[in-house]
Amino acid sequence: MAYNKFKIDDLESKLSLKTIQTNWLPKPLPAFNADSLLEQLLINAQTDALYSEKARSEFIIAPTLQALRRKNIGKITLFSGYEFNVEKQLQLHGFCDFIFSLTNNTLKIEAPTILVVEAKRLEPDLVDFGQCGAEMYAAQLFNERAGKKQKAIYGCATSGFSWAFLKLENNILSIDPNYVPLTFDNPYHVLATLQWVLEESWR
Repeated sequence: MAYNKFKIDDLESKLSLKTIQTNWLPKPLPAFNADSLLEQLLINAQTDALYSEKARSEFIIAPTLQALRRKNIGKITLFSGYEFNVEKQLQLHGFCDFIFSLTNNTLKIEAPTILVVEAKRLEPDLVDFGQCGAEMYAAQLFNERAGKKQKAIYGCATSGFSWAFLKLENNILSIDPNYVPLTFDNPYHVLATLQWVLEESWR
């Protein structure tokens, strides 16, 4: 069983995680500065066919995550579609859509891994949370084995237009019920949330 086979119940039965829905994202968040390149890419995306998961991943999600990387150049690395094999006995293996790490090494994923992003259906649901939660647990284990334990691991399941944020801390997976919207003319609520997550990871 790889990451994409994990269901929400598997997080408890196989990984001993407790899953809760609770408000944990702060409000309001500091504004994220305008990014003209992202704005142009999203203007272009309005004329693309965005009905598939792959298209939304390429034309909406990836450009948004790259804007976060540009704001934090030299501090983080974005990996897209990389194999992340951590513990095969726990079925923690397979490919992740996107992973951020607090390193500037573009050759391989290194600890600390801080954020996992899964590109999913039009509205994130329990199926997506099972996969994302398993990847976050793998990231936590990956960091600990490298001697770079993080207080919390963050993740999100997103369609590109709707971003559900998750936090794994003390074996509790907290899902914020207030999904953060992204529109073609305003990607900055999502980016402000991602920036807050990043800064929390530096603490």
